[in-house]
Amino acid sequence: MPYLKNLYPFADEKACIKTDEHKRYPGELKRHFPDATHVQYKSIKGCVTGQGEMKKTQFDPLFSINHTLAMLRYKINRLARRTWCTTKINARLDDHVALYIDVHNRKLIKSGVMHHRGKYGIPKQRSKT
Repeated sequence: MPYLKNLYPFADEKACIKTDEHKRYPGELKRHFPDATHVQYKSIKGCVTGQGEMKKTQFDPLFSINHTLAMLRYKINRLARRTWCTTKINARLDDHVALYIDVHNRKLIKSGVMHHRGKYGIPKQRSKT
């Protein structure tokens, strides 16, 4: 999981990281975030009801991250699961995601849901000491 090292500057060193029960997560998170707390949750299967919508069966602690990632896949064409649109240069994907975050956060700020926290709505980076 090489992308974890890219998250380090943006995450608090004592962050609480919540994941599903994938067996690789504990070791990788301990390596990249040694002082963080890691909480694992059993995956919850939704059930489909009448019109094809998902019925919530119980509280899902991973709903917010799953919803966020689904929105990214929906709004950023190159992240869609089946697409002809691909990314050849990682920096261009970073730029595309930064644009999405900026527009998304501006809408939240304008609606009063979120207060501005820094450039692109992201907290300032911490040093890699």
